[in-house]
Amino acid sequence: MEKVTDGSEFLKNLFLDDDPRTLYVQTWGGTNTTARALKSIEEEYKDTDQWEEIQQKINDKLVLYIILDQDDSYSNYIAVNWPDLKIINDRSNFWHFAYAWKNHTDEVNSRLQGEWNLENIKEGHGALLNYYALMGDGNVIEGELEEEQRGIDAYLENNPQYNRYDFISEGDSPSFLYLIDNGLRSMEDPSYGGWGDRFGTDGEARWINNVLDFDPYTNRYESEYSLMRWFDDIQDDFAARADWCIASNYEDANHAPTVTVQEGIDLTATPGQTLTLHASAQDPDGDQVTFRWWHYFEADTYEESKVAKNETVNEEMSGLLLGIHRDLAEGEVTDSIELTGSDTAEVTFTIPEDAQSGDTIHIVVEGEDSGAHGMKHYQRVIITVQ
Repeated sequence: MEKVTDGSEFLKNLFLDDDPRTLYVQTWGGTNTTARALKSIEEEYKDTDQWEEIQQKINDKLVLYIILDQDDSYSNYIAVNWPDLKIINDRSNFWHFAYAWKNHTDEVNSRLQGEWNLENIKEGHGALLNYYALMGDGNVIEGELEEEQRGIDAYLENNPQYNRYDFISEGDSPSFLYLIDNGLRSMEDPSYGGWGDRFGTDGEARWINNVLDFDPYTNRYESEYSLMRWFDDIQDDFAARADWCIASNYEDANHAPTVTVQEGIDLTATPGQTLTLHASAQDPDGDQVTFRWWHYFEADTYEESKVAKNETVNEEMSGLLLGIHRDLAEGEVTDSIELTGSDTAEVTFTIPEDAQSGDTIHIVVEGEDSGAHGMKHYQRVIITVQ
């Protein structure tokens, strides 16, 4: 980060401009270019009357989403000199959409397997998708190390755990997927969870992989399941977009519906109160839309204390941190709110009697269309107990 570059100057100008919108900086590796931009701003303004105002402006404006901080510029410079900057730091879960995916159960991996990738992404999807890299697909990446040429037969021979056309890695993609407005509202608060993962705060302005979602396939709480739970939906969405590459007209492809909840998405209720919510959907292709309601209890503040009450966790190490896990405690209930009509447009449930004022309860409805690949849109309703 000692050298001023075209990239750091580009970022510096963005950081200082007067666009009031939140600016997300995605870091796929090391933060040195971002750090250099911030350092250049510090050098220019620190000894001026504008410094405090400039710092506040940047702290209010920026969100850094970091995938595996691979150099020291964040810890040695940004964290020290810009401690109030908002940081989302995926240090471990991204591996599960990368080279660690073979560690999962088959149920989670159904759309990462070679046969599915060949049929839905690669084969017959045009020139762009011909370049999408899969195991043993024949693609040779210019400049890549020979032992990392995953498209050649020799790699498959040396790594028999993979089949031809298996998924390779999209470990950086969660930082982009975080920004897709799919109704899950994760951009409002990283603890809500969505396609870009779910995070907990470390007590400062930093969000890290320290929260657990319940994996029904392994029957335990896992940090990485907060990302893995979305794999099917993410891949189905990708497959529909791959179809767009060869569709002659808009009408020849599938597009996601839009889901709304009649009662609104921010509600209040009292302990013991019964609520009924009504969903509706509009589909741009005229497809039929089916609904599924579910309680995202791990994202609740009502359930949070119960999820976290057993602090005995296991950090799995395999060269790099791959996740935090917790086994179910004896007699532990994973979801204490029963939904009636969860597979219809109308759902009914009761706020628990022991809910405290200020507790939040997250109810998600997803609408899936009847078109190719079953595209989805969601709506998250957050009920605050009073």
